[in-house]
Amino acid sequence: MLTYAWAGYGSLPAFAGYPYLVTRIGACALRHLTVVPADWSRDRLIELLQKQAASNQMSTCLVLGPADAIYVDIDRDRVETEAPVASTIVPSGMPVVERIFVPADVPETAEMIERRLELRTFAERQRGTGYIVGDNLEGGRIASSEDVVRLSARGAGDPGPGLGVCQTCGELAGDLLQTGEPGTRYPGPRVIRVDCRCANHNRCARCGETLADRRLSAYFWDAAKQGVWYVAAYSALSHRCA
Repeated sequence: MLTYAWAGYGSLPAFAGYPYLVTRIGACALRHLTVVPADWSRDRLIELLQKQAASNQMSTCLVLGPADAIYVDIDRDRVETEAPVASTIVPSGMPVVERIFVPADVPETAEMIERRLELRTFAERQRGTGYIVGDNLEGGRIASSEDVVRLSARGAGDPGPGLGVCQTCGELAGDLLQTGEPGTRYPGPRVIRVDCRCANHNRCARCGETLADRRLSAYFWDAAKQGVWYVAAYSALSHRCA
């Protein structure tokens, strides 16, 4: 059994309209909730969970009861999804609804409509204030002395030897050394991973299109501006099926 559940936001209440799916939006407080049919078997719902996580490439949880949850976590360095893992801990966070869709035709029964309305009300009650500026995954890792030697730029305009040209899309990808800024969240040198356009595998489970122009929770190299830009995971919430 897992002893954690995307820790950090456990003080927020969890929705009680079982069963439903929870999609982890990066490492911020946002959690996308979708009600799923209560009359589907456990095995069928777990299959739906796995398809959802595989399409979105975001960690997803199936909540079946107040102490009955099944997690599928996503490792960005693996192509396949992790195996489902059972837990007695239900995830919580700031709920977002009706932005991420499931890979199945869900019947519009009276029971489903009622729970969907309950979820809307729940999400409205938990609505936060302010705005989000990141998803806490953009920090990369602390650079070692070997990283500094290996990845340091050779001169002005050189992003460093850690980036190479993708033979498919022609964009730069690889490891980039950032020196950091004293007094900021990242004062020392760190290594960040840069992804090319080919690495964008976050797809809508319903229409199959990408959830954003670039890979979520990832950096990309902007050739025109000669710098890197970060795509936060909550960019997925702006997706609209054609």
